[in-house]
Amino acid sequence: MAYINLLNICRTGTKALGPGLRYVLWVQGCPFSCPSCLTPEGREIHAKLMTQTEIIAQDIINNPVIDGITISGGEPFLQASSLTDIVNRVRIVRPDFNVIVFTGYKIEQLNWPDAQNFLAVIDTLIDGPYVQNMNNGRGLRGSLNQRIIFLTNRLLKFKEEMENGKRKQDIDIRGEETLFIGIPNKK
Repeated sequence: MAYINLLNICRTGTKALGPGLRYVLWVQGCPFSCPSCLTPEGREIHAKLMTQTEIIAQDIINNPVIDGITISGGEPFLQASSLTDIVNRVRIVRPDFNVIVFTGYKIEQLNWPDAQNFLAVIDTLIDGPYVQNMNNGRGLRGSLNQRIIFLTNRLLKFKEEMENGKRKQDIDIRGEETLFIGIPNKK
């Protein structure tokens, strides 16, 4: 039985983190300390919201209006094996389901076996650390040093939008918790 350590989940879907309506996972734990990190609460490497990968996959499968998943952090590649398991389970039932992943690593650094297996199920990777003074307020990447790498053709038709489109934000209010979703515009 595999588990994933999560910071948060957007189960109902958002249009702020990629094309279509997206399920979002924010994983817990990150080895980077990027200044002005968008989710500093996700840095600590400790158990937060431990969930079985099978439960997450089934939740995605059971939501027919979701077009894809966006995975951010924390640092997703610290949990590459668990995330690969989730995507593989979903794609058994929904083979056209698309996957976007944000990482602080450069793709060239992702050379260990679990990272390579995870890369094999990702459609679009946004790599590199967030640098606040390189935030141009456009597109899906947080800062211009980050690359949007299309590993498959599934999302290639959205290339211009993902690189230069107007940013979207959502607010998800859950009782006493308010969740901001999206890439902030340039300050």
